[in-house]
Parts: sequence; C-alpha cells; structure tokens
Amino acid sequence: MRGVMVDTRRNRANSAALRPTTRVVVLLLLAAAATALAPLNPEWGNRAFGQASMRPGPASPNYDELFSGLSDSSPIEPVGFDATALLNEPLEDVRVEGNTTIDTRAILHYAKSVAGRPVSQVQVKEDVRALLDTRWFFSVRPEFRAGEKGAILVFRVVERPIIRSVQFIGNKKLKTKELQAHTGLVAGHAFDVSANRESAERIKRLYREKGYRFVEVDLQKGNDQNDRDVIFQITEGPKVQVSRIRFEGNEAISSRVLKTKLSTKTMIMWLGGTYDPETIRSDVHTLTKYYHDLGYFDVVIDHNETFSEDRSKVTVTFQVEEKTRYRVRNIQVVGNEVISEESLMAEPELKTGDEFNMRYLREDVQAMKGQYDELGRIFAQVEPVPLFLEEPGLLDLVYHIDEDRPRYIGAVNIHIRGDHPHTQETVIRNQVNRYLKPGRLAKMSDIRFAQQRLRGSQLWERTDPPSIDVSPTSGKEYLPGTLIARGQDDSTFDDLFAPNPLDFAVLKPTDESKGFGHSVPSRTSAPAPAPTRTPAPVAPHRSSAPLDAPSRAPRPAAPRDNSTSSYQSNLPTPSALDVTPAPSIVDAVAPRPIIRGQSSSIYRGQSINQYGLPVPQDYLQGVSPQGDPFGDALRNPGTPGFVDVNIDVTEARTGRLMFGVGVNSDAGVVGSIVLQEDNFNILRPPTSWADVMNGQAFRGGGESLRIEAVPGSEVSRYVFSWQNPYFMNTDNSLGLSGFYYNRFFDDWTEDRLGGRISVGRIVDQFWSVGAALRLENVAIRDFRRPAPPELEEVAGDNFLSTAAVTLTYDRRDSAFIPSEGHFFEFSYEQGFGEFSYPRFEINGSQFFTIYERPDGLGKHILQFRGQAGWTGSDTPIFERFYAGGYSSFRGFAFRGVSPVNGGVRVGGEFMALGTAEYMMPITADDSIRAVVFSDFGTVEPDAGFKEFRATAGFGFRMIIPAMGPAPIALDFAWPIKSGQFDDERVFSFYVGFTR
Repeated sequence: MRGVMVDTRRNRANSAALRPTTRVVVLLLLAAAATALAPLNPEWGNRAFGQASMRPGPASPNYDELFSGLSDSSPIEPVGFDATALLNEPLEDVRVEGNTTIDTRAILHYAKSVAGRPVSQVQVKEDVRALLDTRWFFSVRPEFRAGEKGAILVFRVVERPIIRSVQFIGNKKLKTKELQAHTGLVAGHAFDVSANRESAERIKRLYREKGYRFVEVDLQKGNDQNDRDVIFQITEGPKVQVSRIRFEGNEAISSRVLKTKLSTKTMIMWLGGTYDPETIRSDVHTLTKYYHDLGYFDVVIDHNETFSEDRSKVTVTFQVEEKTRYRVRNIQVVGNEVISEESLMAEPELKTGDEFNMRYLREDVQAMKGQYDELGRIFAQVEPVPLFLEEPGLLDLVYHIDEDRPRYIGAVNIHIRGDHPHTQETVIRNQVNRYLKPGRLAKMSDIRFAQQRLRGSQLWERTDPPSIDVSPTSGKEYLPGTLIARGQDDSTFDDLFAPNPLDFAVLKPTDESKGFGHSVPSRTSAPAPAPTRTPAPVAPHRSSAPLDAPSRAPRPAAPRDNSTSSYQSNLPTPSALDVTPAPSIVDAVAPRPIIRGQSSSIYRGQSINQYGLPVPQDYLQGVSPQGDPFGDALRNPGTPGFVDVNIDVTEARTGRLMFGVGVNSDAGVVGSIVLQEDNFNILRPPTSWADVMNGQAFRGGGESLRIEAVPGSEVSRYVFSWQNPYFMNTDNSLGLSGFYYNRFFDDWTEDRLGGRISVGRIVDQFWSVGAALRLENVAIRDFRRPAPPELEEVAGDNFLSTAAVTLTYDRRDSAFIPSEGHFFEFSYEQGFGEFSYPRFEINGSQFFTIYERPDGLGKHILQFRGQAGWTGSDTPIFERFYAGGYSSFRGFAFRGVSPVNGGVRVGGEFMALGTAEYMMPITADDSIRAVVFSDFGTVEPDAGFKEFRATAGFGFRMIIPAMGPAPIALDFAWPIKSGQFDDERVFSFYVGFTR
C-alpha cells in the first residue's frame, strides 16, 4: 500500500511539471490558427472604443470575437478591412447584440450614430458613454463589420438584472408619475442597488424642496442584489411653512428693513413660505454681512425655530446683538506721489468722525481711482486698511495707494460668437469707437461706457453679455524705435502689479502682480523708505457684490505683544504666517483689518508687505537722482505702458414678433402687433437660399427695422421705420419712417399719413443733438357745425411740412427712477409751405435725494419739473398746445386744459407747466412707493398767465417683477384752481416712473 502511494505522488508531480508546457503548446496552436484565419474575420483590426483608442493599422485579435464571428449567421461577408478607414463614412446599419430583455429600439434611442450618416470615433465614444449612463448594462463594446453597402456599427452589450416592478407606497401629496419621472426607475429596465438607493435620496430631496422637511423614505425592496422588485415606503409628514419671522435685540435697524435682506419668506394665505434650514443659515450670514457693512463689526446673530404642534408651521426668530457701531477716528493716505492727499480727499463720503459705512468707503475708493483713471493709470490700486484701536468702537482708516503709470490703448480685438455669426465687425467698432481707439489714453471710465453701450444694445445676448478684457502688453510694436535706447530692455510691465478685475472689465492677471509693501503709518515717525515689493495674489470680484466685512478674529498663532507702536496689527510673525491670500479691495473686497492688541512688534521706519512680513530694503528703489524718497532711480518715465482691449460678444436673437394689449387713461385700450429686427442690413440681400435659412440675409449691419400695427379704441397707429445709428460708420444716425395715425378726439377725428427723415449725433455721454424733416397729410373730419374758424379753415386735407432741431442734456442717474441729476431739452421747429410758423419748446427736470437709509435704499426723492412752449399764430389747430392727463397735467382729462372757442377746444399758442413731486417708499424693499404732488400751469391763446391752474394729489408706484422695472403708476388729483371750461378727471394711470 505504501508503494502504491509513492507511485501516485510521483505521477502527480510529473503531471504538474508538464502543465506549463501543455499551456504554452495550446496557446501557440491557437495563435497559429488565429493567424491563418485572420483574413476570414471582418472584426479583426478593431478594438472596442471603451477598451482602447483606435489607431490606424492592425489590432490584436480577440479570440472570443474570432469564433463568434465564424459562427455568425448574418449575411455579412467575412472580408477583412481596416476599421479606421470606416470613420467619417456613412453607416449601412447600426445594431445591438447581447440584449435579451431590453428592446433594441429603446437602446438605440440613446445613440446618435444612425444609418446613412457618417460616424466618428468621438461620436461612437459618446454613444458608449450614453448607453452606460442608462445603467442598463454592465459593459458596452462597439464593433465595426463590413456590409454590402458600407460599415455596420454593432454595440455588443452585457445587460444588468432587470426590474420586475416599481412601487411607491404612502405618497399622497405627490403623484406616482412625478416620482417615477424623478427617479427614472421603470419596470423592464436594469436593476441596480446603488441606483435604487440614490432614487430614495432623490425622493427625499424632492419632498424637501416642496416643503416636506420631515419626510422619510424607506427602501423596503431593491436594497439587495437578489431583489427584482423595488418598493419605496414613504412617510410624507406635514408640509412645513414659515408662518412668522421675528427679530429680537435689533434696535438700530428695524425688523421691516432686515426682512428685506432675507431669502426666507413667510407664507401668504396658504402659498409660499417654504421652510429650508439651509436658507435660514444663509440668511444669518447675509444679516451679519449687512451689519458689518454698516460698521457693526462685533455683531452676533443667531436663530431658532419654533414649530407648531403638528409641525406644519414654524416661527423663525433671529436673535441680534448689535453692540457698538464703529466710528472713523483718523484717515490717512500713503503711497501717493502724483496726486496730493488734499485732492484725493477733497470731498470724501466717509469723513473723520463719521460712523463706518462700507458703501461710502466704496464710493471714496472709486473716486480716488477715478482721479488716477483720468491720467490713464487704469491699474492704480487703492486699498483701504482699517486699524481697530484699543478703544472700543473706534478705528483708523489708511488708504494704501499704488499709482501705476499712464497707459495707452494698443490693439482693439473683437470676437463675435454665435451659431452663424453674421454681424459685421464694424458694428461693434461703431459702438465703442467713441471710447476705445488705438493710441488713445486708456481709461476705465471709457471702458465702462463702452461696455454699457454694448450691453444696452439689443444685438447681443443678455444671458452672456458683452465683456471687455483689458490686458497689459509690452507695447513694443506701438513704440517708435527712438524710444528704445541702446542696451535698454524692451518695454515690459514687469515693474507693475496686476489689476483687480472690475464689473465692467476683466483685467487679466499677469506677471506684473506686485504687492504694496508700505510702512505702517505712525503719527510720530517720518515716512519710511519704499520697500522692495513682493508679488501678491489678486482677488477677482464684481463691484455689484457686497463687500465682505473684515474678520476680526485673532489667529491662534499670533503672539500677543504690547508694543508701544501707535498702530497694532493682527498679522502673525513670519514663522506662523497663515498663507491664505489676502484680497485687495477695489470694488467688492473688504478692507484688510488690523486688530488692536494682536500684533508682533512694528518699529518706526520698519517696512512690511501687505501680509505683515518684513521685507528686505532695496536702497536703489525709493531714491531718485533728485533725492525724492518716494522716487525710483531705475524708473523710465519716458516709456509709456500699453494695454490691448479684447471685446467678446455673443449674437442674440434680434428678430422679434410681438403681440400685446395695453390700456391707459389717455389713449384707451390698444392692441399691438410688432415685427422688429435690430440687426438689419439693407445692403445685404440673399445670394443663396442658404443665406435665408441661416439668417444672414438682410442682417448683420446693426440697423433697426420696425413694422408696427397698433389698433385701438381711441387711437390707432401703423408705422414702418428704419434707422441706422452709425450712418456710414460715423457717430451720426439716420432714420426714415412712414406712418398712418388715427385719433378720435372729443371735437373731431384726425387722420395723419406721412413720413419723417431724422438725423442725430451723440456728442458725449450727456449731450446729444438731432434734426428732423416731417411731411404729413392731415385730414380733419367728423366735427360739429357750426365750428369755430380755427377748425373750419383746416377741414379736409392739409399738407404739413416742418423742420426741427433738438438739443438734449441728460445727467439723471437712472432712466426709470431718477434720484439725482437733471434733464434738459430744447427744440426749435419751423413750419413751411401751407403753414408757416416757428415753434419753441423747452423742458427740464431736477431730482434730489432728501433721505436714504445707510444701505442706500429707502430713498425719499424730490422732483421739480417744468415745461414751456410758444408757437406762431399760423400754427394749425392740430399742432397747437394742449394739456391734461397723466403725462402733462394730472387732475384734468386728456387735452382737458385748453382755450375754448364755440365749445371746441382750439389749443393755445403758449404753454407753461410745472410739477413738484415727493416720492417715498411704503415697503422696505421699495416695491411700493407713494407720491404726493402738485401740478400747475396754464395753456393760453398767447403768451401770458391769464388763467392759471393748479392741482394737488397723491399716488402710488407699484413694481411688478413680471412687468420689468417700469411700475404701474396710479394717481389721484383734485383741481385747486381751474378754468371755466376745463375737463376735470380725478384718477389717471400709466406704466412708468417718469412723466
């Protein structure tokens, strides 16, 4: 028995020794067979896109594919070919193999490769990714096969297990169809445990978004690989709504104002008021930021929620501890050489002794930068640094300035984006040439005006608004050769710092980024020599964003040092420095604070950079040949800087067909049908059908074409107009229009058919001039007889021809609701031909802000408005002056103020009207405002004030977000003094702020 055992073990050992040899022989035989059969397999030379990238040339064969290909019963001829040659060629067919439960049509729905169209490697990869994203398959492998008419693309798939059923139990508030659509789980599709768990979380998020904060979702089935049914047990709980928002401890700022800063809103009736804890936490941060901006740097805000018994209602309480509002003790400016401190601080908004206000600080920074901007120093930096003192509630403010150098505009590059860009580049250049021209001194104010003009145009996409990037350039190609001395380096910007981006222009960071490196100011120390500057990071921001308040929390690593220096810093020693980048303020980054009692020693004359690190002294820098301690011995004042301006715009849909209905107290009910194209080009007719299909025909010139039909109950208007705002690529505009106008007045019916030619020019950002020639046929009909002579003499058709010039000056801060500034317009019109008369009109308005909250909202605005006109005695009745209605004289009906002859309002040759109006907010968010006003004036047969009228009243201005920035205006006015035949009307309404 023992001998048998020995022999058995020996035989096993020999067999084991032969196994590797046997495997090698088998593999060699298979390789030989594969080599012999290679021309017979059409799938060789291919590799799955998901497995490896396709390259020209033969690929290693797959033996599984080899034998499956030999047994393939499809009519494909087994002919060898190079799969790479099939790319970008039309496909004969697209097929799916390996699917046993999922329909082929459902699978191919996710593939963009279709028969009859070319295919690319990128497209096939995207199809594979799309099929895998369905989570129906473990793997997807694309393959090419040769067909009779071309290549056949085959997706070989390995399916996942299939879902037998999907059930949602307990859902009452949300429909099953909505849950199915949100989860994407459908019977017959692939079963995936991770997808089922993710679907449960999706259901929770969906319920919570709708206010069901206490929802519970239990995945009863579908949590195990052996499951085939998916069952969700849902416990919805109550829908939680915010019923009340309270504030405690706020004394300086009212709860009404604080509520306007919250994203959390209370329910109205049963609508709105969704409860979201994340939003409430964000609101705490917003409120803290709001207090910081007003100088309450030590404010502490917390919150709690109190739920009702059924947890369907919650009261949110914000607990505010305001503490002290900081005042500015001293203000100092350092680093300025070109502009004196007296000029920089001539009219500051934030003055010594004032309570700190970030809005005023921002305005002062912008004012200082504006002075440097006028000198072309567009990258000048003004960094305010608050120094918090030992005495509570006081801080010193130091403005650190780096003045840059004058820079000029080099190249202006334009990039137009769009599906089929058709706008001519000259359109953009026409819009910005007034401000941006090569060789001109670069100013950020000009760049801002250029961008405002681009964004105000209807040609460019508002969701991707025009942007202007300003980047420094060496300027070598712009400089004459005589400016480069022998041995001198090419002009570069390496000695300058990178600018911060502004809201109106993105200044690209470059390697010229430099820090400030000032000495800490001391009341008793002389100015320190300028330090060697070190690079500092740049913080991008937008000027419309709120300024972050400085963090006053001491860093743990900062040692306490009772230095005798006048100013203390919270900056740590170099060994313990936190390397977190410190942002520099321009528009929207908070000043870097210096905290009292949290500093290492700072000695008189010691130089530090903006992070508090001592820097090595460079004695060549800061010593000029003239002995100026702030000069630069190596600076070359003769070499200017240059910037390139890059303008990026995206074409918008400029063609619009609009329908509307409107109503106001002066014109009744009107309908509106408007066809408008704001990028018209009258000189670009189509050259092919493709020009029409891709929208290039008659487009791309920046011209405006408008066809308007406005039928109404009292007035109808039909207009065809064309305008070129930059005629012949100049700043002059040309407009042509033809119109038909019909109006039913109380005393007659008026029809006007005519045309108008107008030219204009925008002189600068405030001044504009215009001229117009008007030719009309005016028909007067349907009036009562006997009629006064003024009406009888114009009965029937009348030919009216006039020429007019207009001068306009506009310095209002807003077109919708001006709060500061003034407006002035003067016009002279001369009639000639059948009616010869002069006509002069002048009108103006002035706006004052009487009161505003520290945050700049809640403005009380006082407005004065005046209008006067005189026209010659040969003026026809239909061109004379009339008053009344919302737009001219409230308290009277439309044209209700006029001289009367024989019971007919015949108009006057002289008109003088005035308005005094006071507007104040009713709601804290300014959405509803109240006005009190008085309108006064007269319309007379000739110059004079024989019959003076006056009214007084009140009104409301309501902003409805769906209607845009122009609100609904409702006014009630009663005459204090009126004429015998005036037509009075108490109520009037309109859409818009200005009249």
